[in-house]
Amino acid sequence: MHLTLGSPTRPVPAQREGDGRWAYRRDIDGLRAVAILLVVSYHVWFGRVSGGVDVFLMLSAFFLTRGFVRRMAGPAPVRPVRHLLGVFRRLLPAAAVTLVGILAVVWTVYPETMFRPVAEQAWASLGYVQNWLLAADAVDYYTRTDVPSPLQHFWSISVQGQAFVLWVILLWVCQIVVRRRGWSPDRVVGVVFAAVFAISFVYSVVRTASAQQLAYFDTGARLWEFAAGSLLVVALPRVRLGALARAIVGWAGLAGLLVLGAVLDVQGGFPGFLALWPVLCAAAIVVSGSGESGRFSLARMLASRPLQAVGRDAYALYLVHWPILVTFLVVNERTEVGLVGGAVIIVLSLVLARGVTWAVDRPVRAWRRHDASALVPVAVVTAAAAIVAVPVGTWQTSTWMQERAIEARALQTNPGAAVLRDPSLPPPPADAPLLPLPTLIDDEWVHLDRECSGEWATDVEMLRGTCSETTGTPRARHTIAVIGDSHAQQITSALLPVAEANGWGVVFLVKGGCSMGLDEPGMDERCDGWRAAAIDLVERVRPAAALTVVTRSDAGEDDERLRPGIERFLDRMDGAGVQVLGVRDNPRFAFNMYDCVVASDDPLACAVPRSASLADRNPADDLDREGVHLVDLTPWICPDDLCVGEIGNVAVYRDDNHLSRLYARTLSPSLAEQLPATIG
Repeated sequence: MHLTLGSPTRPVPAQREGDGRWAYRRDIDGLRAVAILLVVSYHVWFGRVSGGVDVFLMLSAFFLTRGFVRRMAGPAPVRPVRHLLGVFRRLLPAAAVTLVGILAVVWTVYPETMFRPVAEQAWASLGYVQNWLLAADAVDYYTRTDVPSPLQHFWSISVQGQAFVLWVILLWVCQIVVRRRGWSPDRVVGVVFAAVFAISFVYSVVRTASAQQLAYFDTGARLWEFAAGSLLVVALPRVRLGALARAIVGWAGLAGLLVLGAVLDVQGGFPGFLALWPVLCAAAIVVSGSGESGRFSLARMLASRPLQAVGRDAYALYLVHWPILVTFLVVNERTEVGLVGGAVIIVLSLVLARGVTWAVDRPVRAWRRHDASALVPVAVVTAAAAIVAVPVGTWQTSTWMQERAIEARALQTNPGAAVLRDPSLPPPPADAPLLPLPTLIDDEWVHLDRECSGEWATDVEMLRGTCSETTGTPRARHTIAVIGDSHAQQITSALLPVAEANGWGVVFLVKGGCSMGLDEPGMDERCDGWRAAAIDLVERVRPAAALTVVTRSDAGEDDERLRPGIERFLDRMDGAGVQVLGVRDNPRFAFNMYDCVVASDDPLACAVPRSASLADRNPADDLDREGVHLVDLTPWICPDDLCVGEIGNVAVYRDDNHLSRLYARTLSPSLAEQLPATIG
């Protein structure tokens, strides 16, 4: 009988003598209960991870491997395709129902800016690739958000699904070898998964040391945890401990598991070698329950009714607890739940998990018992996928059609900064939607057409993925290089129409969080190296001008000031004979301005005095040096010294500190007036 994260074994009256490692293990269901309670409590109250997921990963492989090994040399070997369909038949229905419930809640109470990413993550979760989507987002400056995804926890289910496919293939190959060669199943399985363990463990340690955020979601860095479960199946009958030794080992394993999340920074150091801790603790607990249970044995406690009840609903509890927690935080606009709020969330999660198990998991299992047809798992998997795919696909299609229709009317109904330059423009119709639409807010980052080519092409690893250009750049007589952080990136939307009208090329050398204030700490530890490489490239090519943001505004108590070390950057450009377009920074806020404008009936309710973020006098005025041309767009961002979130029916910001791409584009005429004639 197989046990996965979503398939608790069916109880039998008692363990029979001689069953050995194939016997039903109530204590392992209890271990699953402990693991899920650790996961939930650490998520809810401590904002940390506990190592409980690592226990689930190991146990999933333990039971999958045990089922194969038991039948590998027998008269009824495992049929891999049907077996794999059976695995997903057990996992997918509860996951699909949870996904549909989350989508309904998101579309009801979440900010509209979450709709599109949640829909995309729903597809990723349904396809068991959510971990790779989150891995990409974890290292992407442009996906940073204050609102966690209610689908984030599907990363481990995705890793598990991918591992199941690989494991069935590997175990099927082992089965073929065993049946053709007559070799011992334990020996074949042990060799294969010892190799998987060794390769994956080394990769995990190296990957975690070099890129921990990526490694955390990387399936390859997690496979050794599954391999440990497979090796435990092989090792279990060879481990012989007395009752006292098993009791000591078991209780020590439980103690180690309970203190893990408090002692180690699991989220910051896993998986790597630190993940050996929960894996070894879980293995110790499994080993301790492999013999007769004594009075003080851990197995007896783990087999207790309360833990059995929680273990029965462990998969459903994992599915529902995270979206309940995130929804509580979103609805109440909080970052912590508190003691009472956390208790309510856990109780609600337990109740909902019981309902999912009773209403979804139990009927699916009953269908299998009453109908052994191979079409049953196909029908269940297809139906489960459809109940997610239909609403998500329908919503995305209707949203796309609405977005295209609104964009077609944007020039007439969304003039943006043009209303400040020409007060005679008619006001936008009352029913004209504000742009950008919440569902398109993630598209408000400015990007250029293609990777750098020609003289701008570079093989410097540090610049990989951060150099791009407009299509006409190689043929342009004059080129402007935009260099710096995301604020320089966003103001480029105002530059592009001017460049197109004049036939200029535009090149991006942009890395989020890395300004040209050479003494300013970057958001990335690689900022210093990237800055040096980017400046070297500009000095080599010598464009007509380099545009960068030379001041930094502040949403708190600090005054707007020159970027620390900006003078050293200007010295480098002066030495290369490159004139600089020094842009004054836009305001920053202590809240998400876009969300405020979207949620408010009166945009002025979100307005902030200019003095709250910008200095009365532009600090860049002190840069009185030849070759530096200052650009200050503040009058069209904060008209009448008031920084508003909406002008001309266009949202000025996409978040708390970045101009929206659409509004920055309407600043193009104002930018053009301040550019020097020397560019050409």
